[in-house]
Amino acid sequence: MFRRYSRPLRGIVPCVLIAGVLSCGGPEKAVEEKLSDHVLFFSNFEKGVDALSSAGSTLAEIDGALTTHHITEGVWETEKTSDGYISFSEGSGALIYKAKDNFPYLGRKPWAGSVAFWMGVNPETELKANYPEPFHVGKKWDDAVIFVDFDKKHGPPALRFGCYPDKLGEVSDEMVEKRVIRVENVNWKSSEWHHIVITWENFNSGKADAEWALYVDGKERGRKKNLKQDISWDLDAQTIRFNHYKYQGKIDDIAVFDVSLDSKEVAYLFKPRIPLNNLLKKDR
Repeated sequence: MFRRYSRPLRGIVPCVLIAGVLSCGGPEKAVEEKLSDHVLFFSNFEKGVDALSSAGSTLAEIDGALTTHHITEGVWETEKTSDGYISFSEGSGALIYKAKDNFPYLGRKPWAGSVAFWMGVNPETELKANYPEPFHVGKKWDDAVIFVDFDKKHGPPALRFGCYPDKLGEVSDEMVEKRVIRVENVNWKSSEWHHIVITWENFNSGKADAEWALYVDGKERGRKKNLKQDISWDLDAQTIRFNHYKYQGKIDDIAVFDVSLDSKEVAYLFKPRIPLNNLLKKDR
């Protein structure tokens, strides 16, 4: 059975139901309220591939022939509760959700956001392409894009999170160095789950004050700052894509927020006190 590193939910402290979501007292209450207030999209594959809760469309587009929805053995499986996940096989297409209202793009106004999800994959043995891409929002790979991928071309697998602006020319080595966060030697096993959070702020501010960060298993692993990040999208045509390019692994618990999360909020998502399918599910 696939398990994550942190403790299972069976150890959760009992909480009371307030205003439709579970809430506890203490210092974590403000974190819980912020996460609940600012979530736009949440899909945990508990019952299917469509989102459990979303500000926009809940519907998923999926390649059912080579992509599998599993109803058990997800991140939050316990002895008493089943949990699902999604897995991609070789040749599988992307899992796609509409970005309109589900992603925090504000046009030419400054905007911020965060995306969280769990991955289960052995990058060394299961990923065959040089740059398999589990997450992507953007026009193309080099044009107004936010992405998470693995670099297998330059030595042992490295996990990367990058943000490229509207295309101005070819992507140079200097641009990659400036705009892509890189975590070297990702030595994961197929039986493990790992938590990914990407955050950003001050996109489309018109100033060199954009900042973005990558967190893995609750800890910050890199940050870029003091950059100008202009992104021009037609949000009606834009999609949120998992397995954008040749990612042969597992995905679970996808959440999108309209704020840049801080370290305490990221740590909470990694080890929540109350089930996220209660905290992040909202009546729209």
